[in-house]
Amino acid sequence: MNAVLKVTDLHVYFDTSAGTVRANNGVSLQVREGESLGIMGESGCGKTVLFLSLLHLQQPGRIVRGSVVLDGRDITHLRESEMERLRGRVIALVPQNQATALNPAYIIRQQLTEALKIRHSGGSLHSLAGRQNTGSQSAESEFRRVFEDLGFEAGPVLDRLLRSYPHQLSGGMRQRVLIAMALLMKPRLLIADEPTTALDRAIKAQSLNTLQRLRGSLTMLVISHDVEAISAACDRVAIMYGGRVVESGACPEVLSQPHHPYTRLLLAAQRRRRGEPLQAVAAETLNLIDFPCGCPFHPACPEAMPVCAIETPPERCTDGAMVACHRFTGEAR
Repeated sequence: MNAVLKVTDLHVYFDTSAGTVRANNGVSLQVREGESLGIMGESGCGKTVLFLSLLHLQQPGRIVRGSVVLDGRDITHLRESEMERLRGRVIALVPQNQATALNPAYIIRQQLTEALKIRHSGGSLHSLAGRQNTGSQSAESEFRRVFEDLGFEAGPVLDRLLRSYPHQLSGGMRQRVLIAMALLMKPRLLIADEPTTALDRAIKAQSLNTLQRLRGSLTMLVISHDVEAISAACDRVAIMYGGRVVESGACPEVLSQPHHPYTRLLLAAQRRRRGEPLQAVAAETLNLIDFPCGCPFHPACPEAMPVCAIETPPERCTDGAMVACHRFTGEAR
């Protein structure tokens, strides 16, 4: 199966007054056609910088080395005018903050119409201002088809949604509008950034159901720290720490039988029961300016060996899985 996205040894640095922040420090991964890949890790591990770099939105960060190949085309150093033609149409992003991602001055039908205009010939919400009828019959049928794919039935509820302003919708409903907007663009790759953040339990269940509907029907990159969301939406998962992928593989195997010590601590922290003591994943946040020698996790690793402080662990692969740890010798799970 062909890889829609292939990232190889990506390094993205930010120059600050305190020094150079190595936000991505050798990320390598790929997403195959029709596959959903989850990216997990604690805050500051480089997840956000990674997907922003795919869209060339990581400024003021700079791509120091490595490559991003989309459908066989190297897009690492494309000009801004070329990236503008890819954003939305080829790589679509469903942003984390659904509360501010939609324009509060326009109803949902108008904003969906804008997405269709951009897909076909360019356009803006400003060009729609003052129009009473913002959607043709064919556009309306596309809206309904996309929302039906997301679990909506044509009828009064959908009609009310299309004529609502963003502030009149729940967080989960706004999120599904953003997903529908992305799907209208017919992208090759859909990026969902923290799709269950700040949602209550009932709305989160609706969002997970939406992600499950999308799984297998298009190629997705899901950025999340939520095990439940990754399990529902993804075929494979990549665990990030210190700006690189430290473990990857099929979701059921990695989430049930993790090999890397960091992955085990990360999952244990999420799965603790009420009343159990909270075990910190690391004593303190990794300093991305002053990287430790060897494995970046070794200062906090409960299983560290002397070699961990000296040599960066290689990426060892077996049965479609990868682990970057000196303790991993390549045995199957």
